[in-house]
Amino acid sequence: MTTGFIPCQGASGSGLARETATVRLRAGSHTLATACLLLSLALPGALHAADAAPEDSTLRYPAEFFQQWNPVTVRDMIDRIPGITVSLEAPTGNQNARGLSATENILINGRRLSGRDNNAETQLRRIPFDQVERIEVIRGTSSDLVGVRSQGQIINIVTRSSTQRSVTVETSATRYQNAHVEPGGSLSLIGSANALDYRIGLERRSEYQALRSREDSIHGTGSFAPNDLRLTEEVTDQVNLNLNGAFSYTLSPDSVLAVNIQAEQSDPPRLIERFIRDFNSNPARDSRERERYDATRDSWELGLNFNHGFADGSQLELLTVNNRRVEDTLRERFRLDVRPGIDQQDLALDTATVNGERIQRAVYSRPLRQGQDVEVGLQRALTSLDTVLRLAQLQAGSLRPVAVPNARSLIEEERYEGFVVHHWQITPRLRLESTLAVEQSTISQSGDVSRSRDFRFTKPKADLRFDYSSTLQFSAAVEKVVGQLRFADFAAATDQRDEERNTIAGNPELKQDQTWRYSLNVEQRLLEGRLVLSARGAYWDVTDGTGRVETTVPGGPLTSANGNIGDGEVLSLQLNGSYRFTQGLLLNVSVLARASEARDPFTQRTRRLVPNDRGNYRVTLRHDIPAWNLNYGFDFLGADQGNRPLPDIDRWEEIDQREDLSVFVERNSLTTLGLALRLELGNLLDSHECVNRTRYAGHIRDGVIREIEHRCNARGPHVALKLRGTF
Repeated sequence: MTTGFIPCQGASGSGLARETATVRLRAGSHTLATACLLLSLALPGALHAADAAPEDSTLRYPAEFFQQWNPVTVRDMIDRIPGITVSLEAPTGNQNARGLSATENILINGRRLSGRDNNAETQLRRIPFDQVERIEVIRGTSSDLVGVRSQGQIINIVTRSSTQRSVTVETSATRYQNAHVEPGGSLSLIGSANALDYRIGLERRSEYQALRSREDSIHGTGSFAPNDLRLTEEVTDQVNLNLNGAFSYTLSPDSVLAVNIQAEQSDPPRLIERFIRDFNSNPARDSRERERYDATRDSWELGLNFNHGFADGSQLELLTVNNRRVEDTLRERFRLDVRPGIDQQDLALDTATVNGERIQRAVYSRPLRQGQDVEVGLQRALTSLDTVLRLAQLQAGSLRPVAVPNARSLIEEERYEGFVVHHWQITPRLRLESTLAVEQSTISQSGDVSRSRDFRFTKPKADLRFDYSSTLQFSAAVEKVVGQLRFADFAAATDQRDEERNTIAGNPELKQDQTWRYSLNVEQRLLEGRLVLSARGAYWDVTDGTGRVETTVPGGPLTSANGNIGDGEVLSLQLNGSYRFTQGLLLNVSVLARASEARDPFTQRTRRLVPNDRGNYRVTLRHDIPAWNLNYGFDFLGADQGNRPLPDIDRWEEIDQREDLSVFVERNSLTTLGLALRLELGNLLDSHECVNRTRYAGHIRDGVIREIEHRCNARGPHVALKLRGTF
């Protein structure tokens, strides 16, 4: 069997969206952006008049196409499709978003999972190959996919309807740089019983980390003489236990009820040993510290999704999600051997948080006329964070409580969003999706601070897609995006990055950033789909961007908190290439270049807009040798040095992320059971995260340097051996 790219194209009457990758282009103003969209609308229409309509560009890969590689799970199948790996690994945007976004990359049988925290991509590793009928690559969105939007590709997994049950098992052992070996594994059951389809999974996932770091510091303005040396060893012995289930019950040919459950438990203790050499005395003085973190973390989620189709082609989706996460952490620091055989505790920092969310969403869609349909929907989300922080420090020879402003808070948001989406198939090649959403929310805070504020935003969006042919697609989009706030920024929190600063102040006055996003995308498929090239350009016009701002009280010490720094701009270009050689090699290359600009509130100088770094580049390769039941490959990730600045009122940081390389080799079909044995070598270049930090004596704008630090953290290489199979 050939290893070429031979997808089965669907019929043009399927109603699924045309494939598009997305390149975005900056328009100088909102008016200019609208004009560009109108021009894009007119030009493809003229082209269409001269050419015949292309075939449906949704790509369909039957299970038989992947059989030559003896895949174990759906993820093994997707890894063989050119141009898909980059799509799955693309950034998802705002990680702080609350409620349910319409954006979705992965569907199962045309439906999103009825959960929020449950990672759909993880499900791909739990669905066995023999349960899959086909994989569909849907380009863009479709009116057939109720409540689902995407500016890139949507991967739809279509499973078989059968009563056969399959069990997928994976076991693993990972060795870290300190010679510690950590086991892991998962067990998944998938099957059907009459009208019920189910997927049940149990997983033990290790997030063990052994970190070694070195920090050198020198004095600042005046001498630049050596200050101290700090050598740190940090071990986090974290194990996550996860139980999840997805159930789908067909009530009638037109109605389906889906239930999604998930529970996770984690106790991530951390131990830090620190050696300090102080060069400010002669001879240099050595000391040691130990930090101990006792932590617990528990979470659960329940989601319900009801879909009903009516005789006139309209559809109704009702969805509700409830989740809760409880975390407690106690950090204790000790000075070792302050007197012979005596350790002294100088810090205790106790934090307790409870996060909760309740979401209800209703979406109704119906056809209007030939080539047009509309969706209307309403979503309500009630989100809360209950947080308490307690600090004790060494004073007068004993550990005593220290008052922390805004240390006890309950933050709640009640948010409503109504939206209307209009789909218009203008021509067989040209499709326009228009959205108008209105968001109304109330954010209240009680405890040490009492505050309540109301917000209202209008969020329009226009997404134009043009299929020049079945292999060449363009799209353009304009969208108003309102960011979601981190509730942790409203109240005092611990500082995980700086040993000299135990807590970070909260800011009850923080408000949402707003961004106009302009984009253009293009994708070209050549050589019967074996070569995929895409480019994506974007311009973001940001209002009320977020970052550190001054919160100093007159007469008090310098303080800062996360706040709104003003306006900013982001310009980005991403180039992707994917090529499957006839010899079974699949090569993926991705390059992201990004420039951003904002005015620093402390110095009034222009700087990059955090967290928009300068970009990165990635190269992955996979080689399949079916005759030997063997495949191997590598994943290389690199980034510019000084990639991300982190300015503050009395310090300036820049983070360097060094190159990272991982390699794997896998042998499948080891026995008649179809087992696969995989060896993974991670972080082979011993990737370091380095921080260059300049501390100032007083305000950063005064320019008086107190200390310059250079710190690098090394995770070290690790080796993992995995055995998996389906029974």
